[in-house]
Amino acid sequence: FYTPCTMMFGRQVILLSIFAVASVTAFAPVHKHAAIRVSSPPTNSLRMSDDLFGGIGKQLGGFFGSKEEVVQEEPALPDVVIDPDFKLSAIFLVAGIVMDLIPYIQLTLGPLVTLLGILFLVQTFRIRFVFTEKDFELKMGDMEDTGDNIVVGGANKWSYDSFVNYEFFPKGWQDSPQGPILVYFKETQTPSEKWDEGPGQRANSEEAIANGAVPGQVHFFPALCNAKQIEAEFKRRGCAKF
Repeated sequence: FYTPCTMMFGRQVILLSIFAVASVTAFAPVHKHAAIRVSSPPTNSLRMSDDLFGGIGKQLGGFFGSKEEVVQEEPALPDVVIDPDFKLSAIFLVAGIVMDLIPYIQLTLGPLVTLLGILFLVQTFRIRFVFTEKDFELKMGDMEDTGDNIVVGGANKWSYDSFVNYEFFPKGWQDSPQGPILVYFKETQTPSEKWDEGPGQRANSEEAIANGAVPGQVHFFPALCNAKQIEAEFKRRGCAKF
């Protein structure tokens, strides 16, 4: 009982079936075991690219990035032992011997000057003035400690940042052939209750302070060392000077 309509309907069914199968096949999901090959660039090319962009990044970082300043510490100054100087003891010894030959003076001033010359000679052999990294010290000739200060007590050792003044007397004689007689310095390391003892009373007076002096402990010692060398070290170590 096939009629033209039936035959036409059959052909439409067949066409629709073929179209449905084709559609399902086209939109079906890809199986997991199907491998997709992706071509990768050569390894050498990747390395060259990394090097190129890495170098550019470093350059840009140098221009625009924050730079850390490297602070180099200054090397510590070496310890210095000031050279002994026998000129002062020689001057006093010669002057004392001459005075010892003069009547009347040989019984008074002559012996005193001679004794001072002998004392200065012994102390020149015995005492050393030493600049360490942080302190100015008095040492024995064998670099042993001198013990406590006989005037104000405490060690004969003073830090550079405690200095408030230093000077040579007579002033300017450190540049002369004979050299100065006394070396003076003032410091604040010694306890303040000691500052007015001895010559410190005048050095810390109201008049001296009004004239710009800084209060502190006064020290005098005979110039038994190279005065020009000790002055250079005072400046080199940053000791304050009024």
